[in-house]
Amino acid sequence: MSGPTSSSSSSAVPDLGTFSIANGVELPQIRPLDDFLVDKARYEAPPFNDLARWNNRIISNLLYYQTNYITFFVALFVISSFFNARDLVLGLTAVVVGGVVGYGTLSPNSMFVNTRRDHPLVCFGAVAVTLYYVFYMFSSVMVLLFSLLLPLFFVLIHASTRLRNFRAKFNQQAERLGLKQTVMGRILDAIGCDVKA
Repeated sequence: MSGPTSSSSSSAVPDLGTFSIANGVELPQIRPLDDFLVDKARYEAPPFNDLARWNNRIISNLLYYQTNYITFFVALFVISSFFNARDLVLGLTAVVVGGVVGYGTLSPNSMFVNTRRDHPLVCFGAVAVTLYYVFYMFSSVMVLLFSLLLPLFFVLIHASTRLRNFRAKFNQQAERLGLKQTVMGRILDAIGCDVKA
């Protein structure tokens, strides 16, 4: 009885915790704390004189530990939102309003171009009021940016200093060859980091 369960559990271990999102994009399992931080983890200062190697280390770690990083990022953001909920909402409102007005002002879309041409004073007033609102909410915008950038900073520190293991290198090669697509791979592609290079 122990034979079939051990063989079935050993075949299920690689896929344990892997979530299929959409269109074949996966979110891998959370890596154990031993592997991520404690016993098995090896750290070294980033190779500042070899940017290609450093970049490769960061991308490899981001791909391998992506679920750990996403969980850490969300947890830190949620904790921050408990202490600064009002500032986060006001800062997000200022950023969204500024983005919408900025897009409407700079967009080549014909609807916005016609509005800017036909009603220049209204557009100027909208920009002026938006700039005033963003500057008025500047401290809340800074709280929002701090709440987003602090977890990102810690993620990049870990990805820069954590030495890659064989599984991380193999994982990066699988992503590079297109054998699998993950959430972090899509995020890196979206910001211009080519994981397939």
